[in-house]
Amino acid sequence: MVTVLDCIERIPSVIEDILARQEDAFGPFMDEIAASIDRIDEIVFIGSGTSNTAAVTSQVFVEKASGICTKIALPNNYAQEAFNVNPDALYVFTSQTGTSKVVCQVMENLRAKGCLCLSMTEAPDTKLAGLSPSHVCLNCGKEEHLMRTIGYVASVLNHMLLGMKLGLRKGHITQEQYGAWLQEAGRVPDSHRVITKQARSWFQRNKYQIIRSKCVIFTGTGALYGVALEGAVKFWEMPQVISTGYELEEGMHGPNYGYDGNHCIVVFNDGGRESDKALALARYMKEVFHNGLVVGVGTVDEQDLQLDLRGGDFACLEFSAVPQIMAYDLAVDSGRDISKLIDHTLMYSYFNTHA
Repeated sequence: MVTVLDCIERIPSVIEDILARQEDAFGPFMDEIAASIDRIDEIVFIGSGTSNTAAVTSQVFVEKASGICTKIALPNNYAQEAFNVNPDALYVFTSQTGTSKVVCQVMENLRAKGCLCLSMTEAPDTKLAGLSPSHVCLNCGKEEHLMRTIGYVASVLNHMLLGMKLGLRKGHITQEQYGAWLQEAGRVPDSHRVITKQARSWFQRNKYQIIRSKCVIFTGTGALYGVALEGAVKFWEMPQVISTGYELEEGMHGPNYGYDGNHCIVVFNDGGRESDKALALARYMKEVFHNGLVVGVGTVDEQDLQLDLRGGDFACLEFSAVPQIMAYDLAVDSGRDISKLIDHTLMYSYFNTHA
């Protein structure tokens, strides 16, 4: 039986496969848009759930690499006919299974308006791929569990590759910069394998801090805000623990007044310009409420998880292993069997978001 842990441990090989097959995956699309690429003045990522958090994670890099203004939209934002549509945008629809109902609906709506649309799904024969004039395969394979771990990383990486390829084609980045980023991405798989093992050992030493908390709050800046949001989703999905994710600055503009010892704050720190602020929040939670943890480059004490990151701009993919492992191990320790397929028939009798 394939477990969620098996899926997490399969991520490095999936990354390697995506990088090996990227030219075949993106080649047809890049040829299709060759004549219209100069008109693209905006990239809009559209998706729900993990596809949305993947877009939040990749947005900053995609804008940096492509030189094109990049934003994220929930599908319902475009489900209304009156919504303002940019005719010169590239609309990127991400849905791992390609069956998200509203995503498919919006694809049909925007395609009918003549918009430039691209779908990213796990296979070329998904419903969304069939509705789309252009498609890029995520090359993530079929993931056995609804708690997506492989799909999140595959979506983030493919978004980032899209930004690089658009930037290279538009002359925004050089071939040398493109190659340097590919080298960074190529270092992620081995690092991910190491971090996965580190995270398991670290979490077993610190899990009771999580267990005794009424709420777990993940926070980070830039791409790590997306990792924080995805961590919160995974904590709801797997161990069914109340959780949320905040961008670091936003989490310190209101929510911070409500923090107390019942809240475990998990700070993702990449050592960048917001590092001092991130560590200040961690120290506050540790020293005042005895309930804070840091994951990343700079740490506060022996309870924290110090990471040796190798992926440069792709470090978000390395970070993502930590909340995934935390969620999985916490579910197992709490007695929730997520290794078997869970019957959601009753829930689907009320609503079903996928075709």
